[in-house]
Amino acid sequence: MDRELRKAGTSPIPDALQAPVSVSYARALLRHFGKTGAERDDLLKGSGIRQQTLDQPGADMPVSALVVLVANITRKHGELWPLAAETVWSTSLQGALDVAMRTAPTIGEALRTGARHGPTRAPFIRNRLHRTARSVRLEILPAFALDDGVWRAVALAVSLNVHALFSLMLEDAIAEVTLEFPWPTPENFTRLRPLYSCKLRFDAPTLALDVPSRLTALASPFADPKLHAKAVEALEAAGTGGPDTAALPQIVENLIAARLPERLGEEDAARLVGTSRRTLVRRLAGAGLAFRPLLDGVLRERARAMLAAGALSRDEMAAALGYTDATSFSRACRRWFGSSRES
Repeated sequence: MDRELRKAGTSPIPDALQAPVSVSYARALLRHFGKTGAERDDLLKGSGIRQQTLDQPGADMPVSALVVLVANITRKHGELWPLAAETVWSTSLQGALDVAMRTAPTIGEALRTGARHGPTRAPFIRNRLHRTARSVRLEILPAFALDDGVWRAVALAVSLNVHALFSLMLEDAIAEVTLEFPWPTPENFTRLRPLYSCKLRFDAPTLALDVPSRLTALASPFADPKLHAKAVEALEAAGTGGPDTAALPQIVENLIAARLPERLGEEDAARLVGTSRRTLVRRLAGAGLAFRPLLDGVLRERARAMLAAGALSRDEMAAALGYTDATSFSRACRRWFGSSRES
């Protein structure tokens, strides 16, 4: 995943990759793009997402798992995959966040609610409000550095969700709002334009929703003080849980698998989870684990799958796992399986 976590120029938030995120995102993505067992296996490769987790209502997974899944989808289907996966950016998938923003008393309060609680539901982003003389801007940035193509795909999905919510709340006044994107006007602009009823601006500093100040005083047509308070309470309770430290070993395995054929080192793994090497070692030790056995386990299971498939030569398998030659790979297989091939 290091390729996905490096280019956006933001500093990692400590433990951001360990933060729990609803598995409903993964279910929605797999429903659209994993029509067959082979397609699902391909998209889940390196994510560590288990079928047992997908089948469990209300389950969470670490953000690192979702990032790998999204990166796999982006590589296979391109940056416009959100256009084929409306469920992923629909307001209904946002749960308490959608309710809290929609039932806020005013548009301004909805913006404040989104800025404060958006990362609770979507911990792969971080939000901030920026007020100018003429507008209030909800700025949305990645919580950790992402590969440019993956971030553009995620940002497209986020922008569609934000637009869907505020177009309902503002109705015709949405035409006065501007959605800003931090990249040049894309070649596929003609496919995107019909999906938005607001103004679009490219080459902006950040992904942002720019709302004229006079609109922020408008009442939300869905305002409901009691329901708003309950939804905010649910978001605050979810936000106090902190990162799922029990998920750290799985996160490290995700990072190792996504980096192959390069070998992820302990120092890089610590950096990607937003902590020091010493803290990473201590946390893994607290779970009765260490980095090297986790690396060995990822290599073993990847080798087991390749050997069972029988589609690659010994040299190709060695290269895929980062071994310098087939002899080194064969020695590892004998250590894992008792022979050069799994028995």
